[in-house]
Amino acid sequence: MLRAFVAAAQHRSFSKAAISLGVTTGSISKAIARLEATIQTRVLHRTTRSVTLTEEAQPYYLSCCRIIDELDEANRRITQEREVDSGRLRLVVHPMLLSATFSRMVSTYRALAPHVNLVVSVQDKAVNLYDGHFDIAILPPHLVEQSAVIRRTLTKSSRILVASPGYLKQYGTPKYVSELGEYFLLLDPESRQKDSNFIDLFEDGRRVSILPMSSMDGNEVSLRAAALAGTGIATLPEAMVREDIAMSNLIHILPNCSTSESSDEICLFYSHRELMPARFRTFVDFCAEFFRAGMSTVPADHEVPREQDEESSVLSAA
Repeated sequence: MLRAFVAAAQHRSFSKAAISLGVTTGSISKAIARLEATIQTRVLHRTTRSVTLTEEAQPYYLSCCRIIDELDEANRRITQEREVDSGRLRLVVHPMLLSATFSRMVSTYRALAPHVNLVVSVQDKAVNLYDGHFDIAILPPHLVEQSAVIRRTLTKSSRILVASPGYLKQYGTPKYVSELGEYFLLLDPESRQKDSNFIDLFEDGRRVSILPMSSMDGNEVSLRAAALAGTGIATLPEAMVREDIAMSNLIHILPNCSTSESSDEICLFYSHRELMPARFRTFVDFCAEFFRAGMSTVPADHEVPREQDEESSVLSAA
């Protein structure tokens, strides 16, 4: 209504206003009639030859021009922001990602998009990408609450047993899973049996229950730190300690043993497919390529609805 009014006043003609806005003359006339009914004031004098502002509408016309100019500028800015790698990107990641590899990923991305204000939060609790707190998540699938998001698998990693060279030198290296009960174990609480201190391990696919004499529970970050400090034998995602093993800071023991039958999966989640700001699109593409080239054991170029199966990712936006 405001655009129709301003155009008619500027061109002093309904037909010329219609041409300038790409609509019919009738739609201009109806829009102005609705505007006058809304504000209970006549804004234009109409004759067969011209259209002119009423005296009451002259200050109103100037205000409408200013409002439309501000709206057009806001539209221009938001469109430009979508096409430029700038602005804030709020990323939430799981603690198991924290490693030298993740630091390298952040540094590489910052060099690629130096004008993006990257804000990283580390947490191992469920998130909702529609509550306004985060834009993109790199988390295990079970920690993303809603289904209407896009999911891309970045990596799958089994949980392995590792210990520092110093710890193994002092206490010896176990040769069989059955010997682990004699060592100080650094455990994910989920590995314990319900209402029991026993833990379940899998040796060549066979379930083995162990009752550790001494142990410590914690999240991946605390368990890795404790293992590096020589506290005990830790159960950790292989991807998290890959560089520690390569640098001989940790040693992978009992290679035929894992703490679960399935692998830990880390996925990239984001909530919009169309009209994504450039900084989001750039990060999604960069992250997928980084994991594919450096960390990933699984292709990250598929986007499927999350409700289908374990490789799913959900449609509603991408």
